[in-house]
Amino acid sequence: SSGINAEWPLRPGYRQSRKMKVFVILIGVFSAVSAANTNKCKEMTDGSLSDKVCHGDSTVTHCTSPVFAEYGGMSSQAYGCGECPADSTATCAQCVAEAETGCNVKVAAPADAQTFECFDYSLVKEALVASKIATICHAEKATAIACNKPGSAAVAKTYSVANKGCGPCSEAAKKDKTCFDCPTDKCNSASTLAFVLAPLLAVIFHVL
Repeated sequence: SSGINAEWPLRPGYRQSRKMKVFVILIGVFSAVSAANTNKCKEMTDGSLSDKVCHGDSTVTHCTSPVFAEYGGMSSQAYGCGECPADSTATCAQCVAEAETGCNVKVAAPADAQTFECFDYSLVKEALVASKIATICHAEKATAIACNKPGSAAVAKTYSVANKGCGPCSEAAKKDKTCFDCPTDKCNSASTLAFVLAPLLAVIFHVL
């Protein structure tokens, strides 16, 4: 018969030899994958940066790190493997990954950076209300102190306070009166506008 005899005896050690070949092939595949994933990036663990191999993706060619931004301070971008999201240059920095060590070294605020305080605003019962505790703002030494708050034309339900109250308004926002800014520490409290309006109202009533 030309068919294969199912009862034909296998040569001694055939099964063991076959298993060994499969095992060797698997080791080869694993080694190839491991070799392709040798790029390292630094990751933050318990406040400390350390090198981590970018496992799981042989195409990882970049590492990410946060950015120090005027008024906003250090961004929330994590240290790690991969590329920055699109349109995120203000909050994320990336570098070319290497096999020896992670290129995304620790980012620190400028040594002479200054801090000041401004109030954030949030929507409470359809009204924008100032926070009770001021936000700590960060800026370079030569940067002018500035805080911002909702302007007289701001729509409470749709208004978004810039940088949690830190920094100036955009020129467009000032022009359409949706944002008000001021140049001193904690100057954007809820009472600021009242202090500005009180003398004006006194003059009006005196004239009337």
